[in-house]
Amino acid sequence: MAQVGKRGGHSSRTSDGARTSKPRNDARVSGGGPVVAASTDALSSKLESRRGPVKVQLNTWVLASTEARLKWLVKDRQFTVTSVVDVALQELLDRYDVPPADPDGRIGER
Repeated sequence: MAQVGKRGGHSSRTSDGARTSKPRNDARVSGGGPVVAASTDALSSKLESRRGPVKVQLNTWVLASTEARLKWLVKDRQFTVTSVVDVALQELLDRYDVPPADPDGRIGER
């Protein structure tokens, strides 16, 4: 049976199960006062994307001994796991003559 009433603070269901949405006018910040809308320019400058190479997530399993060595290197030399893995993979790919990819991650035809 569909729940009638408030759900998540903003949505509710009517007696026939249809969803409704109510605008929330009493938004508060942790200080208890009303939320003050910031200017669009101020928000835009904070949200500008950082320029840099496109990254993708890579998940894998490694030996416990490899992880221990990686953690030591990261702590001792103040590297990041991402930079260590990227450099190691680049060296391996270069050794096996894998063609380079463009900044968007595409490899050209041979």
